[in-house]
Amino acid sequence: MNDRSFRRLIKDPALFESFIVSVLLLVLSAGASLLLAWLWVWRHALARSRIPASEFVLVCGHQLEQGQPSPDYVARLKRAAELAEANPDLNLVLLGGGEPSEARAGLAWLQAHTGLDPSRVLLEEDSTDSFENLRFARDLVGTERSLALLSSRYHLGRLRIFSSQLGLDAALVPAESRLDPGLRLLGVTFQEAAYVCWFVSGLVWARLARRQHLLARLR
Repeated sequence: MNDRSFRRLIKDPALFESFIVSVLLLVLSAGASLLLAWLWVWRHALARSRIPASEFVLVCGHQLEQGQPSPDYVARLKRAAELAEANPDLNLVLLGGGEPSEARAGLAWLQAHTGLDPSRVLLEEDSTDSFENLRFARDLVGTERSLALLSSRYHLGRLRIFSSQLGLDAALVPAESRLDPGLRLLGVTFQEAAYVCWFVSGLVWARLARRQHLLARLR
């Protein structure tokens, strides 16, 4: 969890409530909830790469490094540009807010490193996390179009849960042709598993306890 996420957690009662529920479940299950979430993350990280027949590819942003796209974000942008080059009817939606916004930084990178026509790129610059990425993208392009979600392999499991919750029928597209094994991958997959555990725990709790203020955040 980065500093921005931690500050949001402390200030937001709904996020804090769901976080406490996920921690309690983790303790009561003796870690089984996190293990199951980790297996879910790996299942999607190891999925085969397929080229979707889509109108829009939603490209997930990533925290910028000194105002520039991180290596993970660059890999996503490269893959998106390849798909757009192979399909002239495909449009990209770059996701991610902040100041400067991740989406705007992504567009600048595409303009500097590819020949992609900027008119084929939409920007979603208001979101602060991956769930908001998809919710705001849904508002931008709707749910009737054929969509694909493009992100790093370690991120796809979380995106599958988020997209299902938001009613998005979207294909998952990994940025990388294969996983790059190492300690970093182990760390980010555990981090993703923690986020999955947090989200699912909060969702189940909100439904069972009829916590309307939580449910409203998850639509």
